[in-house]
Amino acid sequence: MREHQPVMVKQVLEYLNPQEGGMYIDATCGSGHHARAILEHTDGKAKIICIDKDPRAILRAKKYLKQFSDSVIFVNDGFENIEQIVKRINAERISGILFDLGFSSEQISDSEAGFGFRQDGMLDMRFNPESPVSAYDVVNSYPEYEIKRILFEYGEMKDAEKIAHLICEERKKRPIRTTRQLADLIASCRKKRGNIHPATQVFQAIRIYVNNELENLKSGLNGALKVLMPGGRIVVISYHSLEDRIVKKFMKSSNKLRMLFKKVIVPDQMEKVINPCARSAKMRVAEVIN
Repeated sequence: MREHQPVMVKQVLEYLNPQEGGMYIDATCGSGHHARAILEHTDGKAKIICIDKDPRAILRAKKYLKQFSDSVIFVNDGFENIEQIVKRINAERISGILFDLGFSSEQISDSEAGFGFRQDGMLDMRFNPESPVSAYDVVNSYPEYEIKRILFEYGEMKDAEKIAHLICEERKKRPIRTTRQLADLIASCRKKRGNIHPATQVFQAIRIYVNNELENLKSGLNGALKVLMPGGRIVVISYHSLEDRIVKKFMKSSNKLRMLFKKVIVPDQMEKVINPCARSAKMRVAEVIN
């Protein structure tokens, strides 16, 4: 498996502007690649709170950041609880917070997690394996009208009704148990657009629903604003329009924030070529007003 390449590292360091002695939060730690870049940039003299609700990601990050163990606090929780996390560990004066809302190569390639279709695995898609509802539950037991709503609302799919009906007809014959099974079913009736697999929007929609991603993002951003010190920065990297809309509205509507740029920041062409994960990335940056 190819090692995950973190997205827009140069821009993260430039706009988060980490300093020695500062306290930062990587709200979506993953395997720790952005956190490591911040620690290397500050010669290990910054402190980072690494948050991730996936216990598998926390284990990977602990290994990857082992040499900086004195500078990192790992928290297995969701960023929607960021305010409570900061209180719980008695952290003060948070200088900056990074949200990278994308997936790591490790997550996509983890067949047990069931996020992608490169590796066949059980339909799951839960960041937290203990969450009550999995992708399997949605696909195999939800009524057709509810699957249609999920696909339309979270996948922005014009053919949501058609795909929901297809899923419900297929599950009458046999349970849809694996990621490959679902992906092949969708591919049988949807055309491929460029390099994008026909099932991409379906997987996105179900994953967003299963993990309550959009509501959690709103909670996480509001919590971040409450814990940041004056002059502290929020850097958010999003990957689809639903996320970016929420981030833009939050930053523009808050009278406690100043957006550093009116337009989104995107990766340069070279990064898009080298790192496919960066192709749809959009960054927004805001600073807490003194």
